[in-house]
Amino acid sequence: MARKYVYILAGSIFLISLAICGLAAADPCLVVYPDGPCVYYYDPTEYYTVGPGHPLYDPAYDRGGRVLLEMGTHQVDLSIYQAPGLTVFVPSTNGQDGYFFEGTSFTLTIDGFSNAPTTYSNILVVFDKTVPSGCVPTIFIEGLLLGGNVYHAGDLAVHTPTPDGNNYSDAMTIDVSTMGCIGVHVWAFSDEDHDGKKDGEECFTAFSHDLVVPVEPSSWGRIKALYR
Repeated sequence: MARKYVYILAGSIFLISLAICGLAAADPCLVVYPDGPCVYYYDPTEYYTVGPGHPLYDPAYDRGGRVLLEMGTHQVDLSIYQAPGLTVFVPSTNGQDGYFFEGTSFTLTIDGFSNAPTTYSNILVVFDKTVPSGCVPTIFIEGLLLGGNVYHAGDLAVHTPTPDGNNYSDAMTIDVSTMGCIGVHVWAFSDEDHDGKKDGEECFTAFSHDLVVPVEPSSWGRIKALYR
């Protein structure tokens, strides 16, 4: 299954999560999400939602009155539900899928959600697709200035069973602060071949937005309204 990117907009954080792209694929992706409230924008060609009264509705996976299901399998994608601050699902209309959140200072969780025990080596966290296009953000990781747009996070061993016992999840966290751009896109992958390039499918992503910057009523204004 394709995964999306993470975007980070200065001042506000809109996180689009990065999920596992498949253990068999080269350079697998990881799920990334913020420590606070976030909205998940989903691709309507890959997912759909159902509400109370639908035969596939499960209140345990209700977020904002809806349950997100995968097209084809009609199952809950548990990797998306890893974000504890997930508040609601919204269909994407502009191709930007993932976790959207507000804020420029946040704790980013890098989650190795998997269907089998594994170790992800040489994890790279990438900050790109800034808003406006071409903007170069200033990024601090754990209080230290990041040179460039890629953070080397190291390795992550994933061996802890999830509560249902059917998957595994371990995570690492990093404190992030950005400035200079309205928004920043964030995603992570295991660069197993150490070439600095992502091979294989797309990743889930997160997007941070700066609340102090005026927004279009039809875009960020709509997202802000979801928090009220």
